[in-house]
Amino acid sequence: MIENCVFALKALENKSDLEPINLGDGVNSAMPEYFPSVTADDSTLLFTRMINDERAPVGTKQEDIFVSQRVDDQWTDGFSISDNINSSYNEGAPTFSSDGQYIIFVGCETGAKGDYEYGYGRKGYGSCDLFYSQKIGDEWSSPVNLGPPINSRHWETQPSFSSDGKTLYFVRGLTYDRQRRNPDDQDIFYSEITPDGWSKPKTLPKNINTPFREESVQIHPDGKTLYFSSNGHPGMGGLDIFMSRKQVDGSWSNPINLGYPLNTYVDENSLLVSSDGELGYFASNREGGYGSLDIYSFKLDSNVMPLPITFLKGLTYDEETNKPIPAHFQLTALNTGNVISEINANQGDGSFLITLPQQNDLAFHAEYEGYVLVSKNFTIDQLELTEEGYLLDIPMSKIKPGTFVLENIFFEVNKFELQLASITELEKVYKMLDLNKDIEVEISGHTDSDGNDQDNMVLSENRAQAVVDWLVEKGISSSRLSFKGYGETKPIVDNSSKENKAKNRRTELTIK
Repeated sequence: MIENCVFALKALENKSDLEPINLGDGVNSAMPEYFPSVTADDSTLLFTRMINDERAPVGTKQEDIFVSQRVDDQWTDGFSISDNINSSYNEGAPTFSSDGQYIIFVGCETGAKGDYEYGYGRKGYGSCDLFYSQKIGDEWSSPVNLGPPINSRHWETQPSFSSDGKTLYFVRGLTYDRQRRNPDDQDIFYSEITPDGWSKPKTLPKNINTPFREESVQIHPDGKTLYFSSNGHPGMGGLDIFMSRKQVDGSWSNPINLGYPLNTYVDENSLLVSSDGELGYFASNREGGYGSLDIYSFKLDSNVMPLPITFLKGLTYDEETNKPIPAHFQLTALNTGNVISEINANQGDGSFLITLPQQNDLAFHAEYEGYVLVSKNFTIDQLELTEEGYLLDIPMSKIKPGTFVLENIFFEVNKFELQLASITELEKVYKMLDLNKDIEVEISGHTDSDGNDQDNMVLSENRAQAVVDWLVEKGISSSRLSFKGYGETKPIVDNSSKENKAKNRRTELTIK
């Protein structure tokens, strides 16, 4: 209590220039709105709304998930996300995957203990469980319970999905008897995806979780900045919003209170920070609103901004028929080989959206059964920037005889040992060959015109053989593979510049 008084006095003396802006009557109403979630391109907003519903199992009100679209910098009238998701029971606190193709949300039951019912016959494990749904075209699939070990007899809610799709953060109330549940008995947990499914959830460390109440967690798309609400750290009173950063060693920094006037003497929660780190969205019951909790936006102070993240969006399609393709994408950092993001394009229209870190040297792969692997390497400044963000459409060609450059195969100068940055590309080639067991290929090596002709011929052949050897060791039959070095005899451009020479130094795959 004394700590809160001291903090509040200092916060009032150092008031920030925060000016919350109400999102307007497209989003807000006389009923409470809260738990916002936006796509990486800031074009679609999900939120929870309490609605009047005589069908509600208990009382006459229940929670549903609503959607609003940003058009001409205004939010359109919110509408129910889908009859597949919203029921007469409580659904809310949605979180988008980074590409907007999946959501994870909380569904709550009202049935007798041990007979958990979540609407539409959905079954579960505790008073509130986490569910996921996939977007197929313009519709959302019927939700699936995430199951153990995420869901338990405890109370699971308020999920936040990391942009790389590998970690799920959520809030768990540790008292499973909902008749005696203590609101302060809840902490932030996380679980990581493994080949066998979700790992056993762990709590965040004690400098984040307190003996009191933590809730409303968001892991920013930068993967390093965590926002949450708590009444267990020094603050203005009630639930305040805090920020912590993940350190190089994996630990979390001591939380920073976002200060007054964002935090007040009443509860603040539901903070969501945009991908570019400039805008925050939160729910607040303050003067001038439409009634009860409304959703507001505001500009963040620089000291609590996350790392800036941008995004790449586009369409995947058959280059001959223009038919959409729900390709699988992987974005990799070339300097480390770490996978930054892994997603699938929309099954209906082939659209995709990938968050991009502010770093250079990225490798991009798109694959789909029956189609040739698409591989590119680039820096962000090489992409087309429009008012809608960075755009890149991906035409894909069906597997048939032809030659393709493997753009992400790398060697040291005058050497033929494969660099670490090549492994992601090699894995994709392996997968394409493994999925399409009837094709045979030739791997060919090419050099620029620098150096001795004969040396270049030998070097190019050794490089081609290195690729074949890797694929054979991985399990592809050597009878399906051949290799050849062409040295400098088949340039694709003249060797008049460094840029052109780099294009001529290449590894190609020819489908026979």
